Amino acid sequence: MTVIRVVADSPLPPERILAAARDFSPRREKVFDAVSMERMQVHSLGDGHADVTEGTSVGPLGSNWERCDYDWSTPGSVKAPVKDSNVYDPKGSSWEITATASNGGSHVEMTWTRRFKHSPRALLFGTMYRTIGKPIFSRYARDILAKMAETEERV
Repeated sequence: MTVIRVVADSPLPPERILAAARDFSPRREKVFDAVSMERMQVHSLGDGHADVTEGTSVGPLGSNWERCDYDWSTPGSVKAPVKDSNVYDPKGSSWEITATASNGGSHVEMTWTRRFKHSPRALLFGTMYRTIGKPIFSRYARDILAKMAETEERV
């Protein structure tokens, strides 16, 4: 199992960060580059939870997808344990974002916990994740926060 944790600050208040993390409208792909509305399906959405499949294009290799049970019932966080995927093993794979008030904005932590299936595709992406994942996800997390602020200004 590999865990990548990114810590950053944002000028947005925590409630706006967490609202964007649980927003499954077309705005989602504007904030999260790895999400395509074409590959997203909201199976159910309720107060404090959602069951959502999201996919990421990987060029000529097709797409990677995961189905997660999003949970934001705990104040200050949105958790998304994986329940099915073509790459990730649901036993131990998740994404989580926490946001706490700090200096007029937020202190944000994003954590990707990944265990990979035992298929050729998963082994390829697991190797990439372990070797170059930290710099890629660090940049991705900072891009997410910047896009949250950009899209917030347009709303």
